[in-house]
Amino acid sequence: MSRVLVAGGSIGGLTAGLLLRDLGYDVEIFERSSAELQERGTGIVVLPITEQYFTQGGGDADAERRVSLELSDWTYVDRDGVILASDEDHFRFSGWSTIYQALLASFESQRYHLDAEMVGFDQTDDGVVLRLADGREVEGDVLVCADGLGSTARSILLPGIEPEYAGYVAWRAVTPETELSEEALGYLADAMLYQVLDHSHILVYAIPNSDGDTAPGRRIINSVWYRNYPDDGTFAALMTDVDGRRRSGTMPPGSIRAEFLDEMFETAAALLAPPIREVVLQCREPLIQAIFDLEVPQMVFGRVLILGDAAFGLRPHVAAGQAKACADAWALRDALIESDHDIDRALDLWEPRQLDLGRSAVANTRGMGERSQVEGTMYPGDPSWKFGLWEAGN
Repeated sequence: MSRVLVAGGSIGGLTAGLLLRDLGYDVEIFERSSAELQERGTGIVVLPITEQYFTQGGGDADAERRVSLELSDWTYVDRDGVILASDEDHFRFSGWSTIYQALLASFESQRYHLDAEMVGFDQTDDGVVLRLADGREVEGDVLVCADGLGSTARSILLPGIEPEYAGYVAWRAVTPETELSEEALGYLADAMLYQVLDHSHILVYAIPNSDGDTAPGRRIINSVWYRNYPDDGTFAALMTDVDGRRRSGTMPPGSIRAEFLDEMFETAAALLAPPIREVVLQCREPLIQAIFDLEVPQMVFGRVLILGDAAFGLRPHVAAGQAKACADAWALRDALIESDHDIDRALDLWEPRQLDLGRSAVANTRGMGERSQVEGTMYPGDPSWKFGLWEAGN
């Protein structure tokens, strides 16, 4: 039985680990965090492949198990809350933590190692040796690196290829439905709301609560507001926290300086549609996610491979970041089956397909971001502005 080592225990790493375990491989996952991962309730759009492990009855999961909720309508509103356009789209939504916890519960706890940071690896004639920060060395037949946008593996394998700041960030907020007015809840009952602003846009949608409850009235409402901060010192100031520490990609709740919070809330009060404004203003401790582009020329290096955000960092506009990581994992599974479990042959099949997918997705999300944040040509009801990794809805 071949032994697979997975560096990175987030959604992409867990999906890869589960799929390869179910094929019969001896899989161990190594996560650098000392505790189970948390995303503080932030929401994600769930494309089909993101929860495919559950909908196809993976592992011990029941067939057609869902870890997301469905909203029927994609609705654009103006500053006064007037509906400008609405499509019946039936996209699905969830919390990052809901997906992560469901995957984690499906994997053996004794094989999911916390506080196990990868610092390097060495390749042998027939495998790889993973080196961890605590001095341990672990031998395996293949190393799957799903260690995110700040990937250690990528810095070793492709030095000099780093994420590039896109010129804007996402302000993210979550608010329980119980804190919103009946008017706001009427808009959000079965719709995702979009508002297009001057070189900016915001979307708001319901996600399961921390217990996974999707019943109306007990859900959480998630907002994502894209705002420009040029890389002329403005971005650096925004990403310097209350303690003077410069953050690279995310400003967690409670760390954003008062002057930036005050400005954001004042702008929200002045410009946002009433139901969207409520969601933003009721969350007193939002977080900031800086937006980056990343693409690599290579994903396979002998018996080491990189997938997900470690290889391609997508702007969130097609909601495909988690989907791309999961797609990489499913494609690896399929390539192993296609190659009759010849690992080297499987990697030869897998790499060009995933490079093509990654390049296409990066180009698409970059173009969407330029239209919205730079050119200002995004408009309510734009039929091309839809979620999807390969195409709209998929």
